[in-house]
Amino acid sequence: MSDQVILWVHLLSLAVYFGSGVMLTAGLLPSAAQLPGTREKQRFLAQVLKVYNPLSIGALGVVLMSGAFNLTSYKAAFPGLQFFSLLGGVLGLKLLLVFLVINLSAAVSLGMGHRIVRTEVRGEEIAPDRLARLVTRMQILTILALALTAWIVWVSLDLTRIARLPE
Repeated sequence: MSDQVILWVHLLSLAVYFGSGVMLTAGLLPSAAQLPGTREKQRFLAQVLKVYNPLSIGALGVVLMSGAFNLTSYKAAFPGLQFFSLLGGVLGLKLLLVFLVINLSAAVSLGMGHRIVRTEVRGEEIAPDRLARLVTRMQILTILALALTAWIVWVSLDLTRIARLPE
C-alpha cells in the first residue's frame, strides 16, 4: 500500500475514534442521565455500548497499526542512528501518550462498558449508585483519553515538521 493510502487510513480511523469518544461523552452519556429509572438507563447504555465498544477499540487498533506502518517510512528516510537522533525524543513522547490512550480506552470499553453490557445481557440490574459511578468514570476517562489524543496529534505535527527539515 502506498504511504498516502496508509496516511489516509490513519487519519480516518483517528477521526472515527475521536468522534465516537466525543459522541459518547457529549451526547450519549448525558442522554442516559436524563432517563427516569436505573433500568432504563442501563438498557440504553447497554445498547449504546454494544456499538461504541467495538467501534472505538477497532478504530484505535487501526490507528495503532497504520501509525506503525507510517513509522517505517520515517525509518527508511533516516537510516541508522540518524532516525533516533532526529526523531527519538518526539517519538518517545508520542509512544508514551499512545500507551496511555490505549489503556484508558481499554478501561472504558473493555472494562466498564463491557460490564454494563454483560450485566444487561444477563438480565441483572446494576445498583443505581454503582451505575452512576461507572458512567462518571467512563466520562472522565474518555475525556482524558480525548485530551491525550489531541496532544498526540500536536506531537505528531511536530514529528512531521522535524522529519521534513532540510539536512
